[in-house]
Amino acid sequence: MNDPRFSHISVRSGHRRAAWPRAGHVRPARFRALAMVLATLGLVLLGAVPVGAQQAATSPHGALPQGLDCAACHTAKNWHTLRSPLGFDHGKTGFVLTGMHARAACARCHLDLRFDRPAITSNDCASCHVDIHEGRMLQACAECHNTRSFGDVDGELIHTRTAFPLTGAHRQITCESCHSSDVGGSFTALPTTCVACHQADFRGAKTVDHVANAYPTDCTQCHTTLSWHDSPAFDHAKVANGFALVGAHAELRCASCHQVPGMQPLFSPTSQDDCIACHQADFDREHSGSSFPTTCLSCHDQNSWGSASFDHNATSFPLLGAHASVSCSKCHGPDNLAARPSNANDCVACHQAQYDQAHGGTGMPTDCASCHTNTAWQPSTFDHDAQYFAIYSGTHRGVWSTCQTCHTTPGDYSAFTCLDCHTHNKTDTDSHHNGVSGYVYDSAACYSCHRRGGGD
Repeated sequence: MNDPRFSHISVRSGHRRAAWPRAGHVRPARFRALAMVLATLGLVLLGAVPVGAQQAATSPHGALPQGLDCAACHTAKNWHTLRSPLGFDHGKTGFVLTGMHARAACARCHLDLRFDRPAITSNDCASCHVDIHEGRMLQACAECHNTRSFGDVDGELIHTRTAFPLTGAHRQITCESCHSSDVGGSFTALPTTCVACHQADFRGAKTVDHVANAYPTDCTQCHTTLSWHDSPAFDHAKVANGFALVGAHAELRCASCHQVPGMQPLFSPTSQDDCIACHQADFDREHSGSSFPTTCLSCHDQNSWGSASFDHNATSFPLLGAHASVSCSKCHGPDNLAARPSNANDCVACHQAQYDQAHGGTGMPTDCASCHTNTAWQPSTFDHDAQYFAIYSGTHRGVWSTCQTCHTTPGDYSAFTCLDCHTHNKTDTDSHHNGVSGYVYDSAACYSCHRRGGGD
């Protein structure tokens, strides 16, 4: 046998033993075939052995549950190729795999692949995981953590179980903002008083000197956790002669009415109704020379100057029609302070200019409401038919366009003409009135007989 691939020949008891080829040499086909036959024969023989005997003799995994076949996890391809998914239900061990546990390789927990150890339960987290809280947390890990991620923790919910629930601005900050010295999550219990964390804020308050005024260090007596400026618990009325901060006053900064940080008042109202003590400049700007009372709350409220509550309809001049949409300054301003109608019908007190323009010299009454409405100057409610001459009925209905059709003298409604429309010549008119007593070829004479128009 001179083949160099079989150079390792040993003679023992008169027999030759062939060694496997050296590295780099090609295994003869007959040897490969023989290996396959032996492997197949081994699996067949192994299958003929009871499962329990197989496990006891060959399993590297320790004592496995009764009846568990190797094929539940392994394939015939090789030992390292596992089934996916495995045919083994880990939940039967009492430890259900969820979250990251379901993705972990077997060897991450069973370090020597002995599946009968470690003998732990799903609540025995410390057997595998280092306690980053260093034993300071008394509750079980599962009360705060889950198997999805160690960082998936609802800190706000956890804090509700402590003596310091997170509210207001405390809900917006990180854990490290307060637990600054706790490395890696080793949360040490901290004092729950405000001043324990906010001593610098207390001493450095810019609006009010808390130290000089000997304010209590229990910040909750004035402030809330929403903001330092949110201090609804502070009772301003107690320290300001009964002046409570309501309406727009509640939104003002302290410096609007006080010197800071000493808090000396810039104004000295004697009561809640003493508006003029602070708002003299506002009153002078709006009502100077108007003889308005300085009891501002008679008209205004404390929400806004613009939200006046004055009821004009309770006066002798209710605001009706077009008057309701007119601004106060239209009638009550520096240029028209004399406009003081004595009652709702005293229109000319305000509308003298309009009266003079339309009716000057006519002798018409200044009681505008007898003809006009408070909605608009036009249309007029003047009853021309009943009082003077039928122009809305009879033969004159629709034959005129404006008042000036008959009243041709501007501004003088006592003057009128009939002859501009009735263009009969004087001779014809005279002959038509032969024998009529008092006849004169004149418009006034026409009206004296024909008061209803037509042939009356």
